[in-house]
Amino acid sequence: MKDPKVLAIGECGLDYFHMEAGSIEKQKKAFIEQIELANEINKPLMLHIRNNPKDKKIDAYVDVLEILKKYSKVKGNVHFFAGSIENAKDFLNYGFTLSFTGVITFTHDYDEIIKNTPLDMIMSETDSPYVAPVPYRGKRNEPSYVKEVVKKIALIKNLPEEEITKAIIANAKRVFRI
Repeated sequence: MKDPKVLAIGECGLDYFHMEAGSIEKQKKAFIEQIELANEINKPLMLHIRNNPKDKKIDAYVDVLEILKKYSKVKGNVHFFAGSIENAKDFLNYGFTLSFTGVITFTHDYDEIIKNTPLDMIMSETDSPYVAPVPYRGKRNEPSYVKEVVKKIALIKNLPEEEITKAIIANAKRVFRI
């Protein structure tokens, strides 16, 4: 784990989409162990957080943030950010970057979050082979399609694509210490 080729711990976090009885507490325990490992070896976290749309009584984003309160030293990236603007503010305050996928090309749900996220705290990704961006919707997603995510971030932030690309590369280098 201390090998320089290991850039982060994760994906780790809480996934409430498919749950069995007792799995929330098991997930929280495993997540805390992964945070402690990240702290021990001084690596960032790559967070995976997913809610269950059928159960609004529980919120994985809120639960992850509650756990992170106790571990202010750890930083990282929130993979496939799909939380609220309040969640975004909290993660940014904890020093986590927010990563956006092709989802932003076909919904406006995250426009305000992207507008309000500082450029030095944004990342992009594809989550291949899922959630292909427009104009590739319905097809298998590919890593090369990340350019569509960057284009959309540039459009939302009203900045040149090149500036967004440079910022995202710098952010990745900073977060993952490469």
